Amino acid sequence: MKHTIGLAVVGAGSIGIRGVLDHYAVGDVQHMARIVAVCDNVPGRAKAAADRYGVPCYYERYEDVLADPTVDAVTLCTPIGLHYEQAMKAIAVGKHVHLNKTMATTKAEADDMISAAKKARIKLVASPNAGHYRSTKRIREIIQSGEIGRVYWAETGTAGGGHEFESFRSGDDILSNVNPAWYYKRPGGGPMYDMAVYSLHTITGILGPAKRVTGMSGIGLKERLFKGTSIKVEMDDNTHLLLDFGDDVYCLLFGTNSFGGPARPFAAVYISGSEGAIYRAQGGIEVRSRGSESGARTEHVDNWMPYAQGPHAGMRERHVFSDTMHLVDRILYDKEPAVSAEHARHVIEIIELGYKAAATGCTQELTTGFVLRELTEGPQ
Repeated sequence: MKHTIGLAVVGAGSIGIRGVLDHYAVGDVQHMARIVAVCDNVPGRAKAAADRYGVPCYYERYEDVLADPTVDAVTLCTPIGLHYEQAMKAIAVGKHVHLNKTMATTKAEADDMISAAKKARIKLVASPNAGHYRSTKRIREIIQSGEIGRVYWAETGTAGGGHEFESFRSGDDILSNVNPAWYYKRPGGGPMYDMAVYSLHTITGILGPAKRVTGMSGIGLKERLFKGTSIKVEMDDNTHLLLDFGDDVYCLLFGTNSFGGPARPFAAVYISGSEGAIYRAQGGIEVRSRGSESGARTEHVDNWMPYAQGPHAGMRERHVFSDTMHLVDRILYDKEPAVSAEHARHVIEIIELGYKAAATGCTQELTTGFVLRELTEGPQ
């Protein structure tokens, strides 16, 4: 068994840099994994990233990454619409795979990846691990204790003004001038695949698999501008779904490219019960229940995740680093991933059938499920 995993970063854009290269440059996990290659099809970008982060190999062709014998695993930081083809190619040549959110665009693609990985005995980890945050676990415990009574409904979602406004893209060099056009194109663009995936992993991590979905969806702004260049918006950017979890428990979920703010924090969850309610925001949980003098209590519960501690805790996209290390840990110790591809597949099916429901006006029945495996607190 190898004692150090060689990891290739495929895509030197926002996630590849902030979620992987920045974190591995800290150097505290070199005994377990190191970045041995970086790949990007934009001429010069892979070399620039390799030079900045001291990565020994850089490639413009993905096929060259797969042919590199020092690469044991890939983290796909590429546009979501490319994940399926790239993952299947990696599995075919025996490379383990970490898929950034979302793992694919359709249930059929996810089915193929899961099946191929099992057949080839390849470890497949799919982001995000939001369903495993310490706060998510605590909310499940409070609900199970009966403190808020019978759950009636939940609300969660994500709103972001647009990737063209990110400070990451404001520079002029090849690593900070990354065009965000793909976020507005098919397949794989749009705020559901890109952002609401966090809310979906969280709420399904609390309430379990959903049973049915319906909704409405459309495009707000038909055109975006990035540094004076027009981007035609082809993918829905204003989607609102109603999820049915069975037993008359429902969830309102939104994913939009409009502004959020204090009233609707990014991916925050509100759950209403017959005897109280739970609200999760950054850094804590607020519980409101009958019979308390103040009417509410606050539990300061952080969003712990393995490996993303110390200097990583204050860095951007630390969940991506945590998920890549989860893959590394599973490769080294031959364990099944707790950040499961089956959970990610269920979220993908919700999104896919949510769009179908919006297009047809017909509620859609979900067919997938998952078992949530708990992450232990510490290196796995």
